[in-house]
Amino acid sequence: MIKQPILAELQYFVKSVSLLYKGVPLKDTGALVKSALHLLEDLPSTRDAVFDYFTLVFNNAVKVYMLSAEKNLPDPSVDDEAVQEIHEALERLVTAGPTAWCPVISSWCLKLLGEVCKKHCRRRPPDIRGACNLWLGCSAIRYLLSLSALCFEKLDQREMDECINEMLVIYGTHTPFFDWVVARLGGCFPLRVMSSMLSMGVARFTGDFDQPSESEVEVLSYLGLAHESDLRKALKSTLEHVASYKQPIPYLLMLAKASETISQALVAVFLELHDENRLPTLTVLPKNWPANIGLPYVLHTVAGLLLKMKKHAIRVTLILAKMSTQHSWCQELLEMMFIELETLVLDKHTAALLEDIIRDGMREMLWSSCTSDVPYLQQVAVRLILLASFKSNSVFHQTIVYLLSVSEPALAASTKPHLNALVRVLGGPHGTVDVPKVKPAFETAFEKILISPCKRVECWNILHNLVELLKLERTAILGSTLRKVNCTGMMHELLDRVLKIWENFMSRERQDDTQGGGCTVRATQEVQENANEPGKRVKNERPEPMETDEQHRLGTGNRTVTYKDLIHETVRLIECMDLGKSVTIGTAQTLKLSQLLVKYFFYCLKLSTAGTSVPSGTVPESLDVSLNRVYSLLSKHCGHRKAARTAALRELLEGALFMYGDLFGSQAESQAYSFDKPDDLLIRLNQKQGIALNASRATVLHAGIIGQGPKIPSKKAVGPASEMQNHLLNAIVACCQDVNDHQATIDGFSYVSLLLVEMISPDVMYNGLPWPEEDFIRVTMERDLQIQRTFRHSPILWSILGLVACYRPSLCYCSVLLRALCASALHQWRSKTAETLNGQKTDLLYMTTKLLELMALAQLLPPPLSYLHIVLEYFDGPEIAYVLKECVWNYMKDHVPSPVLFVCDPTGFHWRDPLTSRPPLQYTNPLRNTMQKKLTKVGHLYHQMFVGPELRNPSASNSGQPTQQPLVQGYIVGGGGAGDQGPKAGPSGGFAAHALGPGQEPL
Repeated sequence: MIKQPILAELQYFVKSVSLLYKGVPLKDTGALVKSALHLLEDLPSTRDAVFDYFTLVFNNAVKVYMLSAEKNLPDPSVDDEAVQEIHEALERLVTAGPTAWCPVISSWCLKLLGEVCKKHCRRRPPDIRGACNLWLGCSAIRYLLSLSALCFEKLDQREMDECINEMLVIYGTHTPFFDWVVARLGGCFPLRVMSSMLSMGVARFTGDFDQPSESEVEVLSYLGLAHESDLRKALKSTLEHVASYKQPIPYLLMLAKASETISQALVAVFLELHDENRLPTLTVLPKNWPANIGLPYVLHTVAGLLLKMKKHAIRVTLILAKMSTQHSWCQELLEMMFIELETLVLDKHTAALLEDIIRDGMREMLWSSCTSDVPYLQQVAVRLILLASFKSNSVFHQTIVYLLSVSEPALAASTKPHLNALVRVLGGPHGTVDVPKVKPAFETAFEKILISPCKRVECWNILHNLVELLKLERTAILGSTLRKVNCTGMMHELLDRVLKIWENFMSRERQDDTQGGGCTVRATQEVQENANEPGKRVKNERPEPMETDEQHRLGTGNRTVTYKDLIHETVRLIECMDLGKSVTIGTAQTLKLSQLLVKYFFYCLKLSTAGTSVPSGTVPESLDVSLNRVYSLLSKHCGHRKAARTAALRELLEGALFMYGDLFGSQAESQAYSFDKPDDLLIRLNQKQGIALNASRATVLHAGIIGQGPKIPSKKAVGPASEMQNHLLNAIVACCQDVNDHQATIDGFSYVSLLLVEMISPDVMYNGLPWPEEDFIRVTMERDLQIQRTFRHSPILWSILGLVACYRPSLCYCSVLLRALCASALHQWRSKTAETLNGQKTDLLYMTTKLLELMALAQLLPPPLSYLHIVLEYFDGPEIAYVLKECVWNYMKDHVPSPVLFVCDPTGFHWRDPLTSRPPLQYTNPLRNTMQKKLTKVGHLYHQMFVGPELRNPSASNSGQPTQQPLVQGYIVGGGGAGDQGPKAGPSGGFAAHALGPGQEPL
């Protein structure tokens, strides 16, 4: 088509447009559009008129669209050929034409959009999203937006700034109808648009109630949702580069108050500045703020914003608490926030800040703040946790477990912030009766120890903090928070967990001693097994990291935590629990506690033998302190519960005699003799006998090895060291002694006697109290020798019996042991091999002397027989056998060692009056005659034993009829046999006496 001349085109365009303005419809609209486009390309001076025509076309298209939209009809402008041709022509002009057209076309598009939106929108759109949905349904509006965006891409830096300023000017005159255009087109350069809008807003902000406008808030929020980083940069730039005479803080706070998106971005900027240590560089001058906005109003606004924040609210709060040491307004701000927050919580409303604690994993930050040295920071963290516990009890319980797991600060300060926070948290939130229970938290802490005992530092921290907590509760005044919580009572309820933990640590300590690897060895073995079995499924694909010594070190003093430290700390916890008489515990717990206390006692003794008298753990203390703690616990535990005393005494005696005999110098039967020499052939042994034995019909039993004589022990039991002996005796006394009831003490030691008979006597028969005729000892010879060997291999028995003898009449129940020792001594003294060498004591003389000492100490032998252990060393073997038979055995046979022989005085002390219990002459004359033969050696003793008492009390020696003790029925210990009759012996049993014979008088 050949173009018409320019003048003709111009005339046609002017004539057609004039008719349009007069309201005359055109027959060929397409021809007019083409003519206008030709003029715009060929005659630039007519562009204003051409753009006016384009404006008219687009206005008509938008008008038709709005009428159809009100009737819910489809957009008719889609079929408008004029609009489409104009859009295509302008698009070609922007893309293929000179760049000078871009600012012109973009300016026309922006102005047209502003006029059209303001002219054809009869009511304000609800929001930007609604406006976008409305206007983008029109094809004409879409063409204008696409042209504007296409022009923006072709603009340089200066032209873009001019375009943005022009758009914002249009936005200022056509708001709120133009808001959606700014929001949509601002996405092409969001940082510049938002920075410009913020700068303009700060410049015109006066503090009036309508500032910032709702349009500013909506546009910035819309852009900020899609471009969060740009919004943060714009806010940060506004804070840093605005002139000091025009403070942006009030304006930004007003924006944040109106928009959650802006508030979250402002929080992110605050955190960035804090991380960069640039907060102090910001100038805050309240005097430059608007007159109607003061510091209290700003603080109240910020407090409300903190409550509504869904992210980073906890972190901002804690930063403000830290800053309170330098700025007083921070504390004022937080107090305002807490007042509003507590009001919401007590009214059972929710707050986004508390949801941040419950959901978003900010608990660790709060927990670390609870252990801070800054008092106000710790207080803020604790208050937040307590308020969050209204919504979730798990926060409350997990906080207690965390604080229990925290170690003491490395600084040598007297304050312990984690304990201060723990005490405050245990008190629960104020203002309500629905306080969460503390017991589940303690249960969780104990389960944590049971599940992961290899995490020794964490286990030690929990136990140590519980010890410190119970000590604080004990010293707290009545009515205090700790006394109301009653942590000690909860520990009593969880005693079974504590005992299980204690037992677990003891077993792991034994495993470490035997294996030497502990958890590290086991972890290594598991990793190797999993490597050898690639097809084996494991719970965690990545193996757990093996614990090293560095992981077992405490921050305090860099000390390594061992299972020994954990055991000692568990015992300290048991001590702080104060399991007194008022505490009710089950029978199973009672027996378990007794067993563990005794195991711990022997464990301490083993540590002392290993050379660790002072534990090198986290709380160094001497062995005596640990043992005194055991004595105190045993005394308190056994004094209030008979079942505890029974179990503890049994464990003590079994341990001292069998399991831990090496601690007390005992030895096993196999250790006494050496079997290194090879056995000779039997024919050689028979040849050594000769023919005399075969010729005679006599039977000879040889004790020992033929040709070598009797078996002589190659190694003797060394016996207990005085220190070890005292430790064991102190433990027995702690179990038995009751300062308030002497009879209970006698019953305890009587039970010790019964236990000794049960453990030492190999037979259940013939264990009664009476001593039989001498001929009867042939029946029990084997049993008696076995008992004697037990005493020889376990010398600690002499010490235990000596202790029992001090608490008369408890030794009476060991009558079978004394009888066995005396019978075996009689048999051996009568043999040819029994003799004394130059006055030196042999093993037999030592045993006999110890036996007589025990009987004298227990007043089973009255004077002068009680001095036998002193004069015995001056006698020969036959003389000793003679005295033992005539004086000791016959006296004990006729005077049964029974508790009825003892008189109890008003103080509860049992004793025998030596004046009324002096033995008849038939038991003392053999001793008198024997000593008279050796007056040159025992003259001083003879005077003390016989002459002196007769001079002091001549009536007793001249009495024609000597007094005699009444006989008592036999008592069975551990079972009855055919030769024993009568009731079973016991510490509190009754005693029935035989009828007195002629001439016998009762005492």
